Amino acid sequence: MDDWLRRYAGQSRRGNTAAVWVITDASHAVACYATLSMTSIDRSAGPKPLAKGAPRQVPALLIGRLATDSRAAGLGLGTAMVKHILATAAELNIKAACRAVVVTALNADAARWWQRFGFVPLDPEDSASLDLYLLTADIAATLAGP
Repeated sequence: MDDWLRRYAGQSRRGNTAAVWVITDASHAVACYATLSMTSIDRSAGPKPLAKGAPRQVPALLIGRLATDSRAAGLGLGTAMVKHILATAAELNIKAACRAVVVTALNADAARWWQRFGFVPLDPEDSASLDLYLLTADIAATLAGP
């Protein structure tokens, strides 16, 4: 994850393919970062809550990467970043339709971590699915939780 940040973050931002958000420590070293971009999900591939009444391409916000420096692990920076992203998605939905926030978890443990925020598998029939989503309509409940 560090290599991507050093080598590709600026390029992705300049190319308008991903916005990179960072949280730094007091010495301005990156402690946590996330990337965001717009995406869409083919309605035919989405579960009913996502697909019902949606256009053929369902607009969504993609969390492409989320990483926390190992020295800052356990401080809640990843959680704070996700909450900020979700609040931004709710605002974005007001200005430009964004039906869901989507993420592909790094592994099964990461998928369980995302599920704490209300994310659910895009394919509920596939127990190994790492592709998750959260409807923007459900963000307020997530942000109100612990």
